[in-house]
Amino acid sequence: MRLDKKMQKWVAQGFITQQQADNILTAEKENQKGFAWKTLFSVAGLFIGLGFILLIGANWDSISNGVKLVSAFSFFAALLYGVYWTATQGKNDLKELFLILSFLMVAGLIGLIAQIFNLSGGWHSFAVGWALLTFVLLGRSMFFNLIWLILLGSAIDWGFINSIYRYLGKSMNDDSAILILYIGMTGVLALLSYAGEQLYAMVQKKIVLPKAFSKLTYFLMYLTALFGGIIVHFDISFVADVFVFIFLGIRMYMTFKQHNMVGFRNNTVLAELYVVFLFVSAFENLFISGIGFILAGVLLLGVISMLKKTTVYIKGMEAFNEK
Repeated sequence: MRLDKKMQKWVAQGFITQQQADNILTAEKENQKGFAWKTLFSVAGLFIGLGFILLIGANWDSISNGVKLVSAFSFFAALLYGVYWTATQGKNDLKELFLILSFLMVAGLIGLIAQIFNLSGGWHSFAVGWALLTFVLLGRSMFFNLIWLILLGSAIDWGFINSIYRYLGKSMNDDSAILILYIGMTGVLALLSYAGEQLYAMVQKKIVLPKAFSKLTYFLMYLTALFGGIIVHFDISFVADVFVFIFLGIRMYMTFKQHNMVGFRNNTVLAELYVVFLFVSAFENLFISGIGFILAGVLLLGVISMLKKTTVYIKGMEAFNEK
């Protein structure tokens, strides 16, 4: 349903006044305009970048190494000046454009230098260099801050996790070591996500990187808790399943106390889906047949109905409708 029709429906139901509806529509139109401008800037930047690549590529063999390096670094310097100029002039949209172009240009420079001087450091060296030489983390783009964090994370040697597992395995059996590592990783990610939120508040929300870090570790926390629980389920089923439900129960309690209906509903839905997983894993042989496909379809319809009823029930809970 279009936003203007929703507004009129809410006005008719007495949820908001006509003045509030007009203000919301005006604000949304301004946001859409801002998004459109940002999109156009990004497309323009993409065309410019592709143009330079095609221009250089078409004349690559005829260009000397010195000219390649001077041209590349001159273009990079121009981009950095563009970041500085747009920041001092308060042109935030253009600043984001120059930051994104400089972020991409760093990768191009590393590749160009490696090609000219026949250097080969592998992905680790490339990722570290790219991450440390970019300024995109000073921008307001959540997407590119997340890309920067993932890039830096890919350069880290995660072999220490295996070392922790081997250390734990010396004093206990393998199942216990896996379980402790699984629960510990979930807890550490939860603490890191919380720390990112606190740091974001400390910098007065002027730098997006702590928020991006919090979101990334928050996502990894759920990924570890749920998919880790599914993996560990087949070896240490009971304890892993109990931990998943404790984890989701804590998250439901926290979102309930915060009057966060969406978070409460999402955690409830995840708990229900995990129950479905337990049911399917317990009767997996039942579904490998023609009748099994029919049962799977009926089960899916049941799950859809259950999720719909859960959503309606949670939306109607008094705790989320207090005025």
